Amino acid sequence: MRGRFSQAWSDVLRGGAFPRERQAFLEEVFSADVFRPRPDSGGWDERFALTYERLRQVNDRVREGGSGVPLVQDRERLFPLLAWSAVADPALFYAMFLHHCMTTGAVLEFGAGRDDLADVLTELAATERVGALLMTELGHGNSNASVRTVAEYDAAREEFVLRTPEPAAVKFPPAVAAEGVPRLAVVLAQLVVDGAECGEFCFLVPLRDADGPLPGVEVRPLAPTPVMPLDAAAVSFDGVRVPYRFWLRDNAVLTADGGFTDPFGSPAIRARRTLSLIRFAWEAAVVALAATAGASAAVAVRHAHRRRTGGRFAADQPVIRYRNQQRALFGALSGAYVAQLVAAATATAEAPALTPRSVRTTFLMKVVTDRIAERVSARARTASGALGFLSANRFLDYQGLAHSLNAAAADNQMLLLDGAQALLAGTAYTPPADEAPAAGSRDLLDPATWETLAAVRERTLHQELADGLRKATEGGLAPFDAWNGLYDLAERLAETHAARLVLGTVREAVREVAESDPVSGPEAAAVLRDLLALHALEQLAEHDGWYLAEGLLDADEVRGVPALLDRLCARLEPHAEELADALGVPYALVGAPIAGEDYVGELTGTA
Repeated sequence: MRGRFSQAWSDVLRGGAFPRERQAFLEEVFSADVFRPRPDSGGWDERFALTYERLRQVNDRVREGGSGVPLVQDRERLFPLLAWSAVADPALFYAMFLHHCMTTGAVLEFGAGRDDLADVLTELAATERVGALLMTELGHGNSNASVRTVAEYDAAREEFVLRTPEPAAVKFPPAVAAEGVPRLAVVLAQLVVDGAECGEFCFLVPLRDADGPLPGVEVRPLAPTPVMPLDAAAVSFDGVRVPYRFWLRDNAVLTADGGFTDPFGSPAIRARRTLSLIRFAWEAAVVALAATAGASAAVAVRHAHRRRTGGRFAADQPVIRYRNQQRALFGALSGAYVAQLVAAATATAEAPALTPRSVRTTFLMKVVTDRIAERVSARARTASGALGFLSANRFLDYQGLAHSLNAAAADNQMLLLDGAQALLAGTAYTPPADEAPAAGSRDLLDPATWETLAAVRERTLHQELADGLRKATEGGLAPFDAWNGLYDLAERLAETHAARLVLGTVREAVREVAESDPVSGPEAAAVLRDLLALHALEQLAEHDGWYLAEGLLDADEVRGVPALLDRLCARLEPHAEELADALGVPYALVGAPIAGEDYVGELTGTA
């Protein structure tokens, strides 16, 4: 439905990398029958085959209508395609971002300006081989900082010999087990020259052709996980010969006699440079999580307007009339809006300059959107009753994506700790000013108040962490022991820093909508502010004891939050469907029966 404010809300949610002009292209790409929702797609082999058939369909359409620029460099096409892929099929999203962002992205990043890789880019663009990323190793958790897979240089043949030296170095769990799908992998390995370790580099390695794994490559399929239907495997190498040109050497040099030079100067710095590739995954994850959060919330809100209940006090009422349902559903809708605003700010049309601040902000936004999306899909599912558990209604698919991204694209907890350590070191960071709002002047519905309260909490936690580390160090504790007692505090600091950045994005969105139209803008902004206030106040309530103890909220304010949430829900009820539809969810692609006008007929086959 299109209402008075839909345009303003939709525009602020889209941002620069989601232009409205792409809508027709997206609808054309995803209108093919292969994207028809298939909750009962057969056995696992059929399910995996469907994922790669869908990938080829998208890639073929991109090539037909494209500019010749690799998709990873055409952000105005890349991000909308990733968003719709996630909504259509989270497994397709994984295949898409691994193929375009991580494989093609690695070739372009570390093989820039090399004509001898043009055929590789052509192969990938045509999906003659499907890209894959092999970084994580079985025995080293989610850390890629010290891989054991070895690529030893053979100067006589100008090749590299790739091997897995121990079971712990097995690459785990890349999605490369599907039969009949030729694969080209970006493999992270330790370069060894004349017996010396020279740092971690990426190598292009053909893993399998249509007939199976290539010589020296062992692909052991893993038991599929229903929550995310990927063709996971454990992969090891035994003397695989890698041509010299398939070394993605960046600016490192190997001379004819085997001499090695790296401008970065040390293996540790080289490893950080190589692992910078993961930033493509963070952006992709933010986009996908925001899209699936939006789909979850919009479907649930739609359904709640049509689902009727025989309540004790008022028979035959739509469940959206019940305040407890409103708190759950409008809270989910608020989270979806916040996630989409974060995506619009992160997945910009122009790639940001690579600075310590931009990298840190991007990976923290991945953590934020993952947590929001997981919470939104869970709330939407439970608010939809028994029908929420039907796979056809997609909540479980979308919740599964969020579950998987807790660890994929770098573990969330690890990212928070990395962020906290950078904040404490003062890397492109200064703690917020101490500007606590005075008692009696706080307006808990003012976005500036939300941001200020988060800033004060961030500054306080930063000081606590700095003091704690100083005392531990002065007490003679080694770095591990000093940090080991402070990890919880460090996580809270990074979470609060990220929350403050998000609230700044929220405040700017409300301002932008208010200024979008001199007549309707202020009213549209007021509704948007009410919706976003649900997210802000729920976050505030999670830490209300802390704010109370610090004197930043008083007892009446804390006790008054539930009633304030109820008042917001009452004001939002008339706008709920318009707010849901402004998310721009492609309901036909979602395919959830409960999103339709006649969900009973749809589910019983009588429509």
